[in-house]
Order: sequence, then structure tokens, then C-alpha cells
Amino acid sequence: MHYLVIDAFVGGTGLRDYYEGGYIEPEHLSLSLETKERIVKWLSNYHDEFYKGFKNKQFVDELDEEGKVIALLVKKELLEAKVTYFSDAKMIQMPI
Repeated sequence: MHYLVIDAFVGGTGLRDYYEGGYIEPEHLSLSLETKERIVKWLSNYHDEFYKGFKNKQFVDELDEEGKVIALLVKKELLEAKVTYFSDAKMIQMPI
């Protein structure tokens, strides 16, 4: 059973082990190519907004919504996984 947190921490992979704290490479999980590509694009956009200081609140909300969608996709693809989402911009964790 995987306990995963989807987050966009700079330097992370987007997939963090909830209990051990380390990041997991998407390639090491049985995720679809589409989901892996979506994670990479989302991380890039989130990191760009981080370096801008999260000034565009509407875009941050959109990025968090995309992160929640990604979390749902991961949960559907990894049936045995427990998944939560963490908003790095708002510093809050949300159950999925």
C-alpha cells in the first residue's frame, strides 16, 4: 500500500511518500504516460508561479485544482494507494 501526497515542492517529483517523506519518481509507479506527463507539466507551471511569489491568486487556485485532478488520477490508477493533496502555495493538505 502506498500513502502518497501530491505536492509541487521545488526540487520534488510531485509524488511524496506520506510516511517516509521522500519523493518517488513517477516512473517507479504504474502510472499512465498521460498522468506522468500531466505531473511534469503541472510541476513546471507551479514552480514558475512559485518563483513569481504566487502573486496571481487565480492562477494558484487553478494550479491547485489541477493538482487535485492529478491526485484523483493517481488514486484511480493506483487502486491500493491512499492519496492526499498538499497546496504548497497555501500550505494546506487536502484529502482526496
